[in-house]
Amino acid sequence: MKVMIYCRDCLKRLARQAATLSGGDEALIASAVRLVDALFESGRSPTDISNRLLKYVKGETRVYDAYGGGKALEFERAMEAVQRLKGFFPDTFEGALRSSAFGNGGDFFVDHTYDADLFFFRGDVAKIEHQVYNSDKALILGDNLGDFLFDLPLVDLLVKGGKEVFYAVKEHPVQNDMSMADVARFGAEAMCGHIISTGTDEVGLKPGDMQGRIRECWEDGSPVIAKGMGNYETISEYAGERPVIYVMKVKCRSVAETLGRKIGEYIAIAGGDHG
Repeated sequence: MKVMIYCRDCLKRLARQAATLSGGDEALIASAVRLVDALFESGRSPTDISNRLLKYVKGETRVYDAYGGGKALEFERAMEAVQRLKGFFPDTFEGALRSSAFGNGGDFFVDHTYDADLFFFRGDVAKIEHQVYNSDKALILGDNLGDFLFDLPLVDLLVKGGKEVFYAVKEHPVQNDMSMADVARFGAEAMCGHIISTGTDEVGLKPGDMQGRIRECWEDGSPVIAKGMGNYETISEYAGERPVIYVMKVKCRSVAETLGRKIGEYIAIAGGDHG
């Protein structure tokens, strides 16, 4: 997905936020905002601009994990919500897919309220189920900590169905995305056995950066489930390579217009089909 005019303000907010959380001064904040303006005119994807911006701020401040301070609270809130909402999502493929989508309700700008009354889901469940069960493996490209906990019913269901499931998280911290350091910090391997690294510290994931198990799954036709708008914005640039199932909450006007959806909807798109 290419950057749209609506993305400018969001990217500038990211610039201010990342610089502030990294302990930057007003000069760095102003410099980061100017970088957004310079990159915006290039017609890149929103994630490409985000990654260049975040690497610039990290390089200037030497702060490795600017968003790490809020992850413990995010994990605690998600765990509480998982317990409170037991039984809300049926023990079926559709229920697991709904849980996965629901988990994507928050991001680094907005806390997840975990309010089930605000949950409106649209997805081609039958088509997605057919695609997922058409292989003995599956790759899930994770997003943040809340996503991970609400993805576990889908992982468990697929494993019980005889599939080998690989759950990919970032190698190094970026925004509030789940990283390999978080896997150790929060004991995630005890909850989900096959957690693998993307090998990157970037928002989204470009196929050209894939190595090892991720690349094998991408190239052998295993179903790929990509969580969140960052993964959609990046991988949709390579839509012609292979089908990808996108599961997310639509949180901005740019993605809503691109997909023909409404802001606030929780969606699952079968095989990259936007219909």
